[in-house]
Amino acid sequence: MPVRRSSERTVVRQQTAALLHSLGATPGEVAASLAAAGVRGVPANSRECAVAVYLGAVVSADPRVRGVKVCKSEVLVERSGWWRRSVVVPLPSAVRQFIAAFDARSYPELVRPGLPAGIPPIGQDGSSTSPSSALPQQPA
Repeated sequence: MPVRRSSERTVVRQQTAALLHSLGATPGEVAASLAAAGVRGVPANSRECAVAVYLGAVVSADPRVRGVKVCKSEVLVERSGWWRRSVVVPLPSAVRQFIAAFDARSYPELVRPGLPAGIPPIGQDGSSTSPSSALPQQPA
């Protein structure tokens, strides 16, 4: 019997939530889990941060999933097929706290090698993904 689309969404949401919770109950445990898995990411990048890299490696193996995007409070699991809505999964508190600390470069061992310190990474659309990029620039 084929799985209904609403059931697919529920299964993807539940599996992703379970993965996120399994990372740990504190930001330090999340960092240790990601380090043990060999994950390296790009701070302040929704598709390449350490959590997105981890989820992408695990969740994107599912043929129903096209990719993941990690936001400040949730994960968007993009489903295969342009007509299918993304599945929204709330981030556990420990993962949210880890992401904030990772973006502040508090876990340098999880930062992908080759990124210069102090320069905000560039998003996939070419814009800076750092929160300060939203501020108006002052003339020099």
